[in-house]
Amino acid sequence: MRGAALAKSPVSVLESRWWPTGNHSVRSLFETVCSIHYDNPSAFMYDMFADKSSLGSVLCARASDGGTEVLYMATHGDENNIAAGNSTVSRTEFRNQLATANVGGQVKGLYLGTCMTGNLATAQFLLTGSAKLDWVAGYRGSVDWIDGNAIDMIFMHKLTEQYVKNKSRRKGKLSAEELAHNAASEMLKLVTGAHANYGFNMYFKNGAGNGVQAMFL
Repeated sequence: MRGAALAKSPVSVLESRWWPTGNHSVRSLFETVCSIHYDNPSAFMYDMFADKSSLGSVLCARASDGGTEVLYMATHGDENNIAAGNSTVSRTEFRNQLATANVGGQVKGLYLGTCMTGNLATAQFLLTGSAKLDWVAGYRGSVDWIDGNAIDMIFMHKLTEQYVKNKSRRKGKLSAEELAHNAASEMLKLVTGAHANYGFNMYFKNGAGNGVQAMFL
């Protein structure tokens, strides 16, 4: 497994403090996934951000590190904003930061581990802008912290599994969209209530209509 230990996960985690006193973190979940798939709990990049400025900095770092293809945002949120410490970042500000950071298109996917931000309007705003994303996933509803992290861990396990298999393919490699769609499909076989109870959805670019296609209508 020595070769596997040198491998790097395509997923990077950007996390903001969840509570004013004390803190829970998703870091251990990703350490588990990376230990399983890469024999290395540190195979993923992890950054914390405290405000809009530090969020912009870590976005730039991850979008130019040569390896990150998926960003996992771990923070509070609502229909139009994500939390950054004691402040909020609007979806317009966030898209502008992504556009500035991801000029080379290295980052393909965005997973919003937030409440309510993973709605059609936000996905459409991010996918049809200049952020160069291929897919966005998240929750339309409010999500219990433990339930949400359990769902997200299963998805990230399935997504990492997809990336590992894809890397070993000599031909017929799948696109970032196909890898994400396959992972979401596998996750939803196990957690059938993710969409019905919390509004989980995945959105892709689509040249027709409003420019966005959702897994679930």
